[in-house]
Amino acid sequence: MSLLGYIAKRAVYTLIVLFLLAVLNFFLFEYIPMGIIGLNISFFFPPHTAIQGSSPDAVLNRAVVQQFSLDQPWDVRFVRYIINMFTGNFGYSISQVSGRQPVWNIIATDAPNTLILLVTSTVIAIVLGALLGVISASKRGKFVDLTSLSVSIFAFSVPTFWLGLLLLYFFAIQNNWFPNSLAQALVPGQTPIPPGTLQFFQAYLWAAALPIIVLTLISFGGYQLILRNTMNDVLTEDYIMMARAKGLSERAVLYKHAFRNALLPLITTIAIAFGFILSGAVITETIFSFTGLGYATVVYIIANDYPVLQGVFFLIGIMVVGANFIADIAYGFLDPRVSY
Repeated sequence: MSLLGYIAKRAVYTLIVLFLLAVLNFFLFEYIPMGIIGLNISFFFPPHTAIQGSSPDAVLNRAVVQQFSLDQPWDVRFVRYIINMFTGNFGYSISQVSGRQPVWNIIATDAPNTLILLVTSTVIAIVLGALLGVISASKRGKFVDLTSLSVSIFAFSVPTFWLGLLLLYFFAIQNNWFPNSLAQALVPGQTPIPPGTLQFFQAYLWAAALPIIVLTLISFGGYQLILRNTMNDVLTEDYIMMARAKGLSERAVLYKHAFRNALLPLITTIAIAFGFILSGAVITETIFSFTGLGYATVVYIIANDYPVLQGVFFLIGIMVVGANFIADIAYGFLDPRVSY
């Protein structure tokens, strides 16, 4: 099979997984016992039930029923749901938390904060973990390897909430070096900082610093461990011994020969990490009151907001499936054997 055929095959599998994901997302909210997830049972009407009255709640209920075809049999609702999800029509929020905005507006408002936190911390963690992984593998059993390995394992094992609360208490509450929340940074007094100004940019970065540090510390160790172990296996291969016998420098052996062949397991981990970026760091965002999608997900779970949760879950699923598809394609370029 050629590389093009391999890509086409993976694309078909990806579309099938996306459809199954949409089906699971539908039945998750449609038929799970309402008491478990705390959904407001008043929004799930039996078929052909009319909602009378002209009060705001009655008008809202009728709008929700029409939006999700809740007055129709489940198969009609399923078809409407599939069309809505794959055309980006996630509907409207049904809680007062958001002022009943369109779900896309909620996602567009909270997603940038999450992307800034997660993309920045993930990139830093990958670069730091990969660098330490190569160094550890090249210095196997030596002081540098043992020290960096101990630090990475400790950081990887530390509970997120404990590390976040520790940094928040020491740096923000005790010494007031960082703001307690994003809102405090952007609204230091009675007047908020005008968006787009240099002061706004500085305040935003200052508020994001602690969450980024926490997310980086708990993540880089995993990348280091994966690359170190893979590099240790690769460095024992015959072609590495041949490269050294030819007189190539250790740097060339490590980065031009061993590193590329050790990347495949790391790519899977990176793809999963980027796939879950949009889900947000729920614990970290909550601790630092950094209003991203992770923080918003908790808020809308408490508010029993069915459309927002359904839209966010489906979008997260698309991100994960899409990231894995990109990883599969990257395999084909990094290792030609994968395409056959």
